[in-house]
Amino acid sequence: MSSFTRLFATAAVAVALYPISSAQERIVSVGGDVTEVIFELGLGDRIVAGDTTSVYPLPALALPKVGYVRQLSAEGVLSVEPDMIIISGAAGPIGAVEQLRASGVDMVEMETSYSIDATLEKTRIIAEALGVEQKGESLVSEVQASWAEASEKIEALEFEPTVLFFTAVGDGAPRAAGVETAAQGVIDMIGGINVFGDYSGYKPLSLEAAVAADPDIILVMAHNALALGGKDKVVNHPALSLTTAAQSGNVFLVDATRVMQFGPRTPEAAADLAEDIKENMVRNGS
Repeated sequence: MSSFTRLFATAAVAVALYPISSAQERIVSVGGDVTEVIFELGLGDRIVAGDTTSVYPLPALALPKVGYVRQLSAEGVLSVEPDMIIISGAAGPIGAVEQLRASGVDMVEMETSYSIDATLEKTRIIAEALGVEQKGESLVSEVQASWAEASEKIEALEFEPTVLFFTAVGDGAPRAAGVETAAQGVIDMIGGINVFGDYSGYKPLSLEAAVAADPDIILVMAHNALALGGKDKVVNHPALSLTTAAQSGNVFLVDATRVMQFGPRTPEAAADLAEDIKENMVRNGS
């Protein structure tokens, strides 16, 4: 096998191929967005395993799983004897990723970025790696058209809410999303302003900080809300309960797979979320 290495880089996505051979019959797909793109390209039957975020479309849910995208085991990934690994930029830990890079298996590695442009670029890169560039351009055109339609709907809503994106870790400890996160990407798509946009990553959230930020709306990932006991538990969470958004009922659940993975369905999902927010704010007189 050749030791040839190629590096593609853009402002949105980078991909390294280590090395690329002609055989791509057994693919491990790590990242729900990556898996969705491969299925949309008509090559889902080549995927022999995915990670636990690879749940769409339905056949992806039935795939053998190699672990959670951020907590991979290189041994687990390699145990299914892939010809190629296509891996999200969110993948980790770094030690496992480095082991996969050194394994000699063809590998396509995405950079972490959360925007429609990044979605388009990752589609092109995956399509090129799999030798279906024409299908890739067709899918890019579909996503572009979907985003153009979604953008028109969002702009027509004529609102620019301030947003707190709330997450919770396993013990329920609250965190707020800053920039360089998928949450920020969602806020940007719906035309909002992140009230914690002056720092990167996720920050512990106190009631005092939440009340001082006074967001118009609160977003929370649906699975986080479920883990806490439902939307009512989010509204009454000690870190949120005294905010105007919580008291006025402007708390919205976000589908992590449809909205936040930045795959082909994301534009339509963003428009749906924005419309739900605007309708609820109008009903509440916000």
